[in-house]
Amino acid sequence: MKKALSLEHLNEGEMLYHYTKIHPVQSIFETGVLYATKSSFLNDTNEMGYIMHVAGEVVAGLQNERFRELLTHGIVETMEEMRRRDVFVLSFSLLPDSITLWSEFGEQTGYNMAFDGKELLSCIEDRDQDIYCHGRVLYDHALQIERIKDLFYNIIPRKVGLPFEEVMTRGSRDPKDPDFRLYGTKLHHALNVYALFFKQEEFSPEMEYRIVFRTGADKSRVHFREKDGFLLPYLEISVTGRDGKIPVKAITVAPKNHVDLARKGMLQYTQAMGYDVPVELSKLKLRY
Repeated sequence: MKKALSLEHLNEGEMLYHYTKIHPVQSIFETGVLYATKSSFLNDTNEMGYIMHVAGEVVAGLQNERFRELLTHGIVETMEEMRRRDVFVLSFSLLPDSITLWSEFGEQTGYNMAFDGKELLSCIEDRDQDIYCHGRVLYDHALQIERIKDLFYNIIPRKVGLPFEEVMTRGSRDPKDPDFRLYGTKLHHALNVYALFFKQEEFSPEMEYRIVFRTGADKSRVHFREKDGFLLPYLEISVTGRDGKIPVKAITVAPKNHVDLARKGMLQYTQAMGYDVPVELSKLKLRY
């Protein structure tokens, strides 16, 4: 189902930027591992429920009251399913020098690691770490509505093999109708995927790109680390290539870390780790 959805992928040569602090930078170089966070623990606590509002707008536009009731019930069930999922997310930005992300993730004294996007995906897959899906986060509300309408009225009905009106008519007569239940199941799965890639327009300055993983029945892969006084579930995702190196192409020093020693220290560290990558200062100018 996820292959039938409209997720915009990376272009050739496009970079993915990871904003972080000094200790995670060292950890990534030394272990070749990035942490994928459980979806229900992401920074925007509302984002997993946001798609329900978008889908609700589409449902509210239906003229047939019975159809609206059936789909509303399906949306509630989807929300409950999302709360139970074991889905983990690696988040990056497509922006190389963002004041928003420096402030949020680097505390304005952090670092930004630039990865070749295509190489990063290949490194992950070469390690037999199945990527569930990946793509750009969509912030445009009008496009979100368009995607959900296409899902309800075209994509899912094609998968079922019946027009939307026929599926809903059968469901109105008998909610246990097999074609209607198949429609509901496929709708749940598709909304679950879109939930990971739809965010409010207010978050658009982040220009986020996500790589998503699922654990399924294997819970042994889940680790926990402390963050702000609570335990955060995560997966360790190896991003080491066949040459034994991570696909990092450059490092940028945060705007409030403009002392020359910050750049020099990082440059010497990367060289000591066997990497020949440029280390530059942010082009943003901030006052202390």
